[in-house]
Amino acid sequence: MRPRDRLDPLLFNAHLDPLPAPPRRRGARLRPHDAPDYRQYSLADYRQRRARHGTPWRDLCPAYAFALRTHAGGWPRAPIAETDGELAAHWEQMRGESQLDWGQARTVIEDAWQALDHLPAPALQQVTH
Repeated sequence: MRPRDRLDPLLFNAHLDPLPAPPRRRGARLRPHDAPDYRQYSLADYRQRRARHGTPWRDLCPAYAFALRTHAGGWPRAPIAETDGELAAHWEQMRGESQLDWGQARTVIEDAWQALDHLPAPALQQVTH
């Protein structure tokens, strides 16, 4: 892996929650699919999932990294049984300490793929260094 192909260590560190504690007041927040880049998408999506389900960053961070890697690698995403099995096996290898099983992670990953599909190419370059 070349240095410029490494994932952003500030974003993809499962042990460092990138968001402060949830605010007590509700205000206008960036919605995940309105984010200008993948970092902002990941943070906005995490904020929503944490608020709805209490899912911690250590579980979601690997899914965001997995989505970025598989999207950049051109993995087929059609709901084909053999492709899903390969992705599930790859998730098991990459998930680290995430408590999400493949069924849970796939939802996060599919949402992230959709976001990545709509981000401009320069925005995708910002998350790799």
